[in-house]
Amino acid sequence: MADADEDVIPRGPDVGDIDLSDETQDFRLLLNFSGDDTKIPKRGEKDFEPHHTNKQSGALTASRDAMHNALSFQRVHQPKKHVLAYYHPGTNMAYTEDPKGPLFKNMGKVFPGKEDPLGPRTAGENRIWLLPEEAIYLLERGTIDVRWPLDDDDDNSEDGEGIPMSLQGAYAAFLGMEGNSDGALTFERYSVYAGLKRSGYTVHRAPSWDGPGDQPGDECYPSVQGTLWSLGLLRAKWRSLFIPRAATQAEQKVGPLVTPGVYRNYAEIYRRLAIVPSYDPAARKRNSAETTDSAFRITYHLWKPGSTTYKKSDPGTPDFRIAVVDARETTFPTLAQLSALIDTQPYQPPRSDAQLYQKLRNGYKSVILAVVDQGVTSYLRLADAGFSKEKLFDRKPPAARKGGKGGNWKKNKR
Repeated sequence: MADADEDVIPRGPDVGDIDLSDETQDFRLLLNFSGDDTKIPKRGEKDFEPHHTNKQSGALTASRDAMHNALSFQRVHQPKKHVLAYYHPGTNMAYTEDPKGPLFKNMGKVFPGKEDPLGPRTAGENRIWLLPEEAIYLLERGTIDVRWPLDDDDDNSEDGEGIPMSLQGAYAAFLGMEGNSDGALTFERYSVYAGLKRSGYTVHRAPSWDGPGDQPGDECYPSVQGTLWSLGLLRAKWRSLFIPRAATQAEQKVGPLVTPGVYRNYAEIYRRLAIVPSYDPAARKRNSAETTDSAFRITYHLWKPGSTTYKKSDPGTPDFRIAVVDARETTFPTLAQLSALIDTQPYQPPRSDAQLYQKLRNGYKSVILAVVDQGVTSYLRLADAGFSKEKLFDRKPPAARKGGKGGNWKKNKR
């Protein structure tokens, strides 16, 4: 009998290649999961190919019923942590008179008395207003209980506090219902906000949320120093004593770029071959004619989790700036759109001792695009990098290792 060929023997799938979220799960374990338990239950055993037996059909039916029972479970607010909020249709916001919990340390806003939609606060009131994305996020977490406003002829409310707002009602009320179409909260903007908040970031609306925002200030462009060394006059003179100069335009038109002579290293030759004009981000100038496109504007300012410099009264400089882009409604940005967006970012040149790839990745300016494609968010970093400023021929190779047995040279013994 011939031996079996191992290549044609059917093998089971690799454990690492199986995504359990794509398979039918056994939800019967949820029946033993009570509301007092805090431990997350593990996944059940997965049934493989269906064999249409009564045993398997009964197991699937029981698992399906357990899943429906788990989804129909009603969450309740603890009396000590119950935060009641009210929907305000005029501003499409929600407000609460008694905020509780650590989330309100970096969420919500207290309006001055003259700007408060409900008028000046009385003594002892601690009214905090929540933006639409903040209200939906806190309602999803079960942190607040939002109520619809009371009508004069409404007698069916609970304890005179208004009818509770469901999560479906919150999405219908808060999404896309603001007055300005550019400043309305969209699903794409909220999905990015909720994902960042779940990751621990502090997220605030940017000034360009509903418009072009402020014009780029002096912090968005290189500062002009007054010293001769910073202007490059003395630096260029000092370098010319030791480094051969590049070819002039007159020399480039006639004759070879690398003139006959003595060259002690390849860097001198490469420097004379550098004749193609290149972009210098450090020489970027103010251009007041360009305005940002409504589809490519900074949407959120972010602070890292556990940031020690952030304060609610004075947030300070954000760690990241994110522009939310709808992939289904927006095409790939043009160079003019990206240039106008980059102009609004602060000028932050890389450190001189930073690694090469870190300089090119972060650049002199950078912005993060959150591209949302039907609920799936991809984050892309766009940087204003100075590739021409990183001269590869000026880099020195790392020093050779001394001693040890790392070398490949071996003496042949005979």
